[in-house]
Amino acid sequence: MREKKMFVWENSLSKGCSKILFLFIFFSLILSNSVGNKEAYGSDDFFHEHQHEDEIPSGVMEAHTHSQGEWMTTYRYMYMDMPEHYSGTKKQTVDQVHNSFMISPVNMTMEMHMLGLMYGVNDEFTAMLMVPYLIKDMEHRRRSDSKQFSTQSQGIGDVKLSGLYSLKKYMSQPIHLNVGVSFPTGSINRKYDTLAGADQPLPYPMQLGSGTVDFYPGITYLDHKNKWSWGSQAISTIRFGKNDQKYRLGNEYKMTSWIGYKWQDWINTSFRIKGNIWGNISGEDSRLNPTMVPTADSNRRGGERVDLFFGINLIGQKGILSEHRVDLEIGYPVYQNLDGPQLGVGIQGTLGWQKAW
Repeated sequence: MREKKMFVWENSLSKGCSKILFLFIFFSLILSNSVGNKEAYGSDDFFHEHQHEDEIPSGVMEAHTHSQGEWMTTYRYMYMDMPEHYSGTKKQTVDQVHNSFMISPVNMTMEMHMLGLMYGVNDEFTAMLMVPYLIKDMEHRRRSDSKQFSTQSQGIGDVKLSGLYSLKKYMSQPIHLNVGVSFPTGSINRKYDTLAGADQPLPYPMQLGSGTVDFYPGITYLDHKNKWSWGSQAISTIRFGKNDQKYRLGNEYKMTSWIGYKWQDWINTSFRIKGNIWGNISGEDSRLNPTMVPTADSNRRGGERVDLFFGINLIGQKGILSEHRVDLEIGYPVYQNLDGPQLGVGIQGTLGWQKAW
């Protein structure tokens, strides 16, 4: 059983990582042909105006503002693997989960394709739209006969509209406020065929949205000196009301800080730390049986985690690739404390592309 579990984990991990690395190498080869210097930007003012955004790690969103009339298109591919159970800070095996539940998750992977559009309404205020497409897979094992089965859900997630307000008018520090709202466009009614029967409602982590209107207040700080750059961001997710299935996902609080180094005008690397705390679900989906599988228990969804990331950004300098940026960031948790048993995060990665005009 241990060998089979390792095979499932390694197979899902290799698929996600290979996608990210293949695309990053492909774009790296293209951008390597456009290496130049800052004169390719057209002016020093334009160069300094865009310098901050070129140094931001791939996994940090809503981290820079734009000048009036400026647009930016972004795409991100995100991958996350969840290979092991945690209860508190201790790992648990599938057999240990089976002591309390008839069915245990074995592994889960999540992929997300995120399209974004930013627009500088004026020099102080930038608007941003983000549209996610999610793909979720989960492997399970039944206690009675050790039979394994998988479930999947995919589709549009919750669409988010954000505003970024720069405080440079009021202070010398490069700080901006983040205010966002997401709309319940992601389904909370996904079903799948399982060993319990056809067309069964999927548990909480396999749904595509929250089902509620959610508020995202935050603050972001960016700065740089010579070839060094650094920044911090704190963003919360505050959820209101309850959805159509009579539950509300827990609030979430994220804090991240990073430092980067620009080796050349076309390449920047970064190191980042991120802390994340999220609460349990309020209410419950009456269609789910919380004694059958831990993912159906609304009191086993909260937790806290600390991740470390390494990133690299490549910036096109001339010709048709000028202003194109491709970036990659890979992360791994160094601390997890979960209301378990609950699947914890393993490796995660983000591959991004952006173009301003």
